[in-house]
Amino acid sequence: MNIQIANHLVELRRANGYSQEDLAARLGVSRQAVSKWERAESSPDTDNLIALAQLYHVSLDALLLHTPDPEPSQEARDVFDAAKEWEAAEKAERKQRKKAFKKYKEGLLWVLTLALMVLLPILSVVFHLSPVYAVVVTLAYLITGFLLDNWHPGWLLFLSIPIYYVLLFRV
Repeated sequence: MNIQIANHLVELRRANGYSQEDLAARLGVSRQAVSKWERAESSPDTDNLIALAQLYHVSLDALLLHTPDPEPSQEARDVFDAAKEWEAAEKAERKQRKKAFKKYKEGLLWVLTLALMVLLPILSVVFHLSPVYAVVVTLAYLITGFLLDNWHPGWLLFLSIPIYYVLLFRV
């Protein structure tokens, strides 16, 4: 790397208000690496050059050859703005879908938990598992928790243990 490019890197960094530490953190390199680039002792690799150009909003030519970027036409700016709006809309759509799916999944987990609260006591009586009902509930909780991430509403299964034994010995 020549000293002109190194000086240009210093100018761009300062013009964008970054310290060497800030720039290093944004690029994922050490501050010493940035310092070496700016003293022309080493050169940034291709990935870092691209990241620098994107960070400073200049082309690679402008970064390395000190050629000014040509002013983009209004049509190019419109296309770029439209692409940004499209990206933002897609991101919002993905976020909305994720939120809706999470709500749907939560509802299904509540239904599953309530169904298990009714079915487990019945199955325990049918299969004569009354003495180990607490173990059956614990296994159901662990299985649905690990397989379906049903930890939150799943803990309600444990509320069925005292109810089960009260109803069982009452009869």
